[in-house]
Amino acid sequence: MTSYLFRDLYFLTHGSFRGKRKWRWGPERITGWCPRNNACASTNRRRSSGCDVVGCGGPFPSQSRGGVDLKKNPVPSIRTRENRRSDSPEHGTTGRLLPATRRVMNSGGNYEECRATADWLLARTPVRPTVAIVCGSGMGGLAEMLKDPQVFKYSDIPNFPRSTVHGHAGRLVFGTLKGKPCVCMQGRFHLYEGYPVQKITLPMRVFKLMGVDTVFLTNAAGGLNQDYKVGDVMILKDHINMPGFAGTNPLAGPNDERFGVRFPCMSDAYDRELRRLARAAAAELGYDDFLHEGVYCVLGGPAFETIAECRMLQQLGADAVGMSTVHEVLVARHSGLRCFALSLITNRAVMDYESRETANHEEVLETGRRRAQQLQELVSTMVARLESHNNNSS
Repeated sequence: MTSYLFRDLYFLTHGSFRGKRKWRWGPERITGWCPRNNACASTNRRRSSGCDVVGCGGPFPSQSRGGVDLKKNPVPSIRTRENRRSDSPEHGTTGRLLPATRRVMNSGGNYEECRATADWLLARTPVRPTVAIVCGSGMGGLAEMLKDPQVFKYSDIPNFPRSTVHGHAGRLVFGTLKGKPCVCMQGRFHLYEGYPVQKITLPMRVFKLMGVDTVFLTNAAGGLNQDYKVGDVMILKDHINMPGFAGTNPLAGPNDERFGVRFPCMSDAYDRELRRLARAAAAELGYDDFLHEGVYCVLGGPAFETIAECRMLQQLGADAVGMSTVHEVLVARHSGLRCFALSLITNRAVMDYESRETANHEEVLETGRRRAQQLQELVSTMVARLESHNNNSS
């Protein structure tokens, strides 16, 4: 057994026993080791060429090994001679796309899928929305503001994911609000539901192709700022994308110029004009006492934050923390849509190890129901004062 261990270590550091190739990193694994042909890594006897894995040189197995038919179930993440890059400038550097990149392209949100979904909806509703509203947990009542509503279940819409979270109805509602044609999402999608990040943001691109130019997003969040109370409302002026630090970004992968530029600016992610409009509307409605403006931090979820995590996020400058909104804003801004977002503070983040407070989803939903009327009035007042905006502008 010990000899096998030293042999495999030698293989990893030298590439092959014949010394023909040095190992190098592939998209996800070290190339030069072939899991489809274990014999390449487990014996040093010479083999005729045939295996297409870089650094292998062994025959490609036609039979199954270990009870798995490896020819029918190949490992897609190994860089092979077949999929090494060839000259093709359209991909930014050169060559065909590696398997990891293909998975990004096929994870949803590409132009063809979005165009097909937009055309399907446009063929079934006379409404041509210019405003989109995304309802957070417990805030689906915002859709009830729409006049002459036309409802589509997510399960009936081509390419749409399914909403699986309690408090998210999973319906797309078309109608008018204060004379403006609108579409409202009763329920959104989250990373923790298991969808690729490109899939959970697909509705933003569909909305762009339908003619939407302004997006209102709401969410339920935990209050990190110690001045915030349960039931307060925070206007988002900026965000911290924690999953993005680890490479989880809906704009990763090949960029389609039909949606937007390769490197979109995010210093103005939350429209200044819309934020001023919100503060003015809140003052008129008498909401100044529970309205704030701050920074929202997104985490992957679904677990609520630990005390140490809350303390860290507060030190980073976050005023509220949640599990949504930011990825949608990234894609909406990339597509040239104006964004405005509100966080309803449904619980205060636990900062003290001696505290017996705990966060729970039922508290989130109950707080949303209590503030529903004020949120509806604020959003409807803002929509009534919106001016038209070209959705191709940035």
